[in-house]
Amino acid sequence: MRILVPLLASALCGAPALAQTFSGFGPTPVMVLPGVPAQKPVPSSAPMAAGAPKGPTLRRLPAVASPLRLWGETGAVTWPLAVTAAEARAGGRLQIGYLSAISVLPEASTLGLSLNGVEIGRAAIDGARGLRLETVAIPPGALRPGINAVTLRVDQRHRVDCTVAATYELWTQIDPETTGLLSPGEGLADLADLAAARPGPDGAVPIRLIQTGERLSERRVEGLIAGAQALALAGRFGQPSVSFAPAPEAGDGLALAVAPAAELARSLDISALGPVTGPRLALLPATAGRRPVVVVTGADEADVAAALGQLDDLAAMALTGTPEGLAALRDAGGRRIAGGESLTLADLGLQDEAVTGRTHQLTLDLALPHDLLAADYAKIALDLDATYPAGLAPGAQVSVSINGAAAGSVPLGRSGGETLRRRTVFLPLHLLRPGLNRITLLAELPRAQDQTCAAPAGERLLLRASTRLTIPDLARIARQPDLAAAAAAGFPYHSAKAGGPGPEARGPIGPDARAPTGVGAHAPTLAVPAPASRAPTLAVPAPDRDTMAAAATLATRLGLAAGRPIPFAVAAGRSGVVGPTLVVAAARSLDAPLLTAAGLDPHGVRDAWARRDEPATAAPTPEMAAAARRQALRRGAPPGCRGPATDTLGFPEAALVLAQGVTGPAPDDVLTVVTAATPAGLSEAVGCLVQPLVWSRPRGGLALLAPDGAVAVGVPGSVRYVASAPASFGNLRRVAAGWLSLNGEVYALMALGCAGLLAASTHWLVRNLGRSTR
Repeated sequence: MRILVPLLASALCGAPALAQTFSGFGPTPVMVLPGVPAQKPVPSSAPMAAGAPKGPTLRRLPAVASPLRLWGETGAVTWPLAVTAAEARAGGRLQIGYLSAISVLPEASTLGLSLNGVEIGRAAIDGARGLRLETVAIPPGALRPGINAVTLRVDQRHRVDCTVAATYELWTQIDPETTGLLSPGEGLADLADLAAARPGPDGAVPIRLIQTGERLSERRVEGLIAGAQALALAGRFGQPSVSFAPAPEAGDGLALAVAPAAELARSLDISALGPVTGPRLALLPATAGRRPVVVVTGADEADVAAALGQLDDLAAMALTGTPEGLAALRDAGGRRIAGGESLTLADLGLQDEAVTGRTHQLTLDLALPHDLLAADYAKIALDLDATYPAGLAPGAQVSVSINGAAAGSVPLGRSGGETLRRRTVFLPLHLLRPGLNRITLLAELPRAQDQTCAAPAGERLLLRASTRLTIPDLARIARQPDLAAAAAAGFPYHSAKAGGPGPEARGPIGPDARAPTGVGAHAPTLAVPAPASRAPTLAVPAPDRDTMAAAATLATRLGLAAGRPIPFAVAAGRSGVVGPTLVVAAARSLDAPLLTAAGLDPHGVRDAWARRDEPATAAPTPEMAAAARRQALRRGAPPGCRGPATDTLGFPEAALVLAQGVTGPAPDDVLTVVTAATPAGLSEAVGCLVQPLVWSRPRGGLALLAPDGAVAVGVPGSVRYVASAPASFGNLRRVAAGWLSLNGEVYALMALGCAGLLAASTHWLVRNLGRSTR
């Protein structure tokens, strides 16, 4: 079933209030953006006035997929840090803000900071003093232009308890708002330095889309969203946060202006560009009242389109940096795996690790294809190379989990110690999923003397970097509906190309591609060519400011997943669903047939969110905001997910609902609906959804996002399969074996049928052998 609990909020509603509308009426839809009050510049990144002395400013570290809460006795997190040539020359300091558990012993717990693989500083961890700031001076020449790698490691010990169980009380939470590079550099001055844009307090990079004039046409919004995708790709922004505004106020991130020069000049001072007679792509550096602005302009619309092409070319250019920094950037969303790879820990940038604590945790992030069929047609092999000494207590082991589920273990049970060489642990393949996967190795190393804290110091485990992980050849076939495929590669929206037909695609497998049910729905049929490739539609039934920000942020994040801009056709107001469609709206703006097509119950949605339509409360005071930030840090929620934790997650508690349904026989006939109770809640929840740690969690046909970033998923009652890889006997065999492992009842019937055939044939054969007694 697609519905986890009776649905909530929204159904058919009246037209949105005119005071908030972004959309006009009549045959030519236009968008009207009400005036936006100027925002107060962020103190840590506000540019200095001209002529004033330039002190160091904090450039926060970008959002990453690794958790910022480091549990247990050891942990580490790595960020790719882009710096300009001026910042590299100026040097500076790295600042770390953190909060830790009160049970952490300061005298034996340290926080170490490394830059490009070289440790540059270490400090004691003190959890008794609340939120702490530590700064480390960067040695001359250590910071290089381009991408650098910043690694933070913690080594923690308990104040009073030395048992393995007590190690799970230890944690250090990194505060992204106060963590970053303190440098007197002047910020962005060249388009080649887009990766060095300043992230916001949660690590997201704000992209402010500039509205030219009072009205925006759908075509202009399409250009702005295409430009935002190219900008995010060029800057390698793991978490974009897109919004619309009439002016590029001061603050973090970048602004983007896309329009002909004559139109643009009415909203932005572009005199520094000189006469614009052709396509022009330029960067206007930040001033005291304005963030950096990327300008995409020209003499006419054709020139603007050509300038957007130049921005696409910029996104395709390789970045420079240190080997460690480029490796950190490459693996920021997980090491990409296509299947058939064999990797050692050394290949993943790790070294031999001598473990002296009672527990040790090692995490491997892998990014798998969007069309992965995760089933038990093969096994993952982990060949463990390690040595443990004598004296470990019963229960010592190295356990392995995949995406939080137990997958296997190796006991360390010999009292005299042992050297493990290629000790193989087979891990189930069905625990994987499209997109980001996390494989965790957890060593628990108790000694009998731990109960009295009298255990001798020294090494308890040597984990060698020659430990090898082997991924088998993977079955490649897309499933629909599957939100994980959209998050991993923008599928099926990424397959469309603007302007003309695309390559031939294969149709879904099954006699009824629209709503397959039962065993017959999965029976293979001949592939059929898809119609000419259609541009995906981004539908915004009620395009107010918050909803448009959410829609633009989602479109930009899908472009990042696809690896290239997706040519969305924007549809403002209610429209039909044809081809690949993404609908973003508050629940009250969605009609019942559309919700039903996505697999949602309109009445359940209306009932569940009926009490959410309340007027917004007053803005919190600075003291309230600081207290809320400390509370969020103590909860350990992903940055940008500031809501309270929930014990149960159903439709009434959900901040955001994502639903996907199949609407037709073509492979791209897929509808995805993203909705929340209110427009403001929609914008805030989408900001949480695009956080790299949260983005990979939705899957199946339905996902509910809690305010704190937790996700509950619903498995669709039926799925269809779409061929997505070149035809080969090996892939067909793996797909068939995987399908049978997912449909055990069919496998059992086939086995019984084969046994019956064998019995019948044996009976017939035996009956006709030997001499007749008649």
